[in-house]
Amino acid sequence: MKSIVQFFILSVLIFCFQKSGFAATRYVTVTGAGSFDGTSWGNAAQGTALQFIINTAAPGDEVWVACGTYFPTNDNNRSISFSMRNNISVIGGFLGTETTLEERQFICGPCSVLSGEIGSAGIADNSYTVVWNNELNNTAILDGFEIRDGNDDRTPTSAGNGLGGGLYNHGFGFTGFCHPVVRNCYFTNNRASWGAGAFNNGYDGGNAQPTYINCIFYQNHAYIEAGGMDSYGVGGTASPTLYNCIFDSNTSATNVGAMYAWGGNAGGNCHPFLINCIFTNNTALNGYGGAFIADNQNDFNGSASGSCTVTLQNCIVRNNTATGTGPQFYVRGNANAQVLATYSNISLTGQNGMHVLSGSTIGNIDGDPLFLNITNAPGDDLCWLTPDDGLRMENASPSVNSGSNTGVHAEDITGESRINAGTVDMGPYENQAPLSAELLSFEALAMENTVKISWSTATEINLETYTLQKSLNGISWQVLETLPSAGVPSGIKNYSTLDMTPFPGRTYYRLILQDTDGFLKYSNVKSVLSQEKIQVKIFPNPVAENLNITFPENTNHIIEILDLLGNTVIHTISESEINMDTSTLPAGIYLLRIDQIQVNKIIKK
Repeated sequence: MKSIVQFFILSVLIFCFQKSGFAATRYVTVTGAGSFDGTSWGNAAQGTALQFIINTAAPGDEVWVACGTYFPTNDNNRSISFSMRNNISVIGGFLGTETTLEERQFICGPCSVLSGEIGSAGIADNSYTVVWNNELNNTAILDGFEIRDGNDDRTPTSAGNGLGGGLYNHGFGFTGFCHPVVRNCYFTNNRASWGAGAFNNGYDGGNAQPTYINCIFYQNHAYIEAGGMDSYGVGGTASPTLYNCIFDSNTSATNVGAMYAWGGNAGGNCHPFLINCIFTNNTALNGYGGAFIADNQNDFNGSASGSCTVTLQNCIVRNNTATGTGPQFYVRGNANAQVLATYSNISLTGQNGMHVLSGSTIGNIDGDPLFLNITNAPGDDLCWLTPDDGLRMENASPSVNSGSNTGVHAEDITGESRINAGTVDMGPYENQAPLSAELLSFEALAMENTVKISWSTATEINLETYTLQKSLNGISWQVLETLPSAGVPSGIKNYSTLDMTPFPGRTYYRLILQDTDGFLKYSNVKSVLSQEKIQVKIFPNPVAENLNITFPENTNHIIEILDLLGNTVIHTISESEINMDTSTLPAGIYLLRIDQIQVNKIIKK
């Protein structure tokens, strides 16, 4: 009865807001608070009412969503999804205290999760699609969410079955259209027959032209084709625009590891335009096109009547694989299917026949981008958008200051300003090259009961201080020491200090350089580990009621669950196995720390 009364009150209050004629901010948290009317964080609507809040918001409203995990339905109906609306901005990533959007900060990537994990552990009963959109223009905005666990394992149909486990944009048919804006979103662990992360459907005279800004497609899997994104402009138009986007470690069972672009049939158009994007480590497990395909063939015979171009500017395409032709990309059809690239770093090894670049190739290079760690895109902290992201580039990278400034987004994927030194970098990260000093080295060395941290610099023009920070998890940092610059403009300067109280096990270190104008430059993150990594099995993840943790040996371990601010919420000691009760934890992202050494990311649903 209480929930019915709350729902009635919420409906009345929303009706009053709509009648007022003023745009409002609506607040949603997992548990809700106060009067549950959504008028403030203290009176936030409950997470189960998120779609209701979106549906009843007035034009111009913003829906602010706090950290935590939200599900499209409270039952096991796999066909129910979240949906966006025109003139409504749905914005996630809030801690629940912010009063302005500028206060929002991504601590470990987006902390607001839209999940299709609606049933029991495993993917078999997950939502077909987490976010399903229809008849949207570019006033419909989704910003700051992790979108995960969709599983559209149905046989694919042009009307939507089997298409887009994470997000589906339905522009199907002669009156169909779908052009939303999706910003700062992270697509992971989604599955579908085609386009596991996202699907843009402009089939049969339809029109799908969404915009993706600062989005990450990571570890999504297609049962047939396109693990990351599929744009289906067969007989219609499907032409997404992407800025500062990452496609990494996506897979498909047959063709195209990351992105399919298909503009077949008469009148078919598919023209994805990508600026400062990156394709790395994507794999076609049993077919062609490791990163992407440009295809203008018809869907009913072997001829090609449509048009398809994949256009890249300031992009990086490296280290993708396919069992068949085209380790990086594949071109299918006739001369109206092309890959156009300028000011990009693209590996052309093994690309031959039709599967080469067309048109002007001005500014292109083919060389090692000098990533921090191409094999570990999120970095050792398992968190995107932090200083140790593996796809950031070293200062000496040939892709730094080598792009074209035309049409670039004002900020990079982390929110830093673009065009740092006169010319934009290739890829989604703008290398924050030091304005006042050249950091030659930064090292951390474990000694008996201490850690020695040392660094060397050159060209200390206007440099004011070095601030050394330490962390037990690579996320929450504390100041170890602040040292003044030597103040010598030229010549190599060497610095060192000791940490007399490193954390037991692993300790993370980073250095912040600050000049007299207040500009900050962060070093790479270094870590020191006092013992070998513990072998541990964690199941299930995402977790609902109980988390099972198993060790191979019968020795005691300190087990802690921390929130994203570094606060310990569960602490216990266990031997070889523990079944940890997590039922009282609010939904969200947590860190599992073992013996104060290693950290694993877990999701509470």
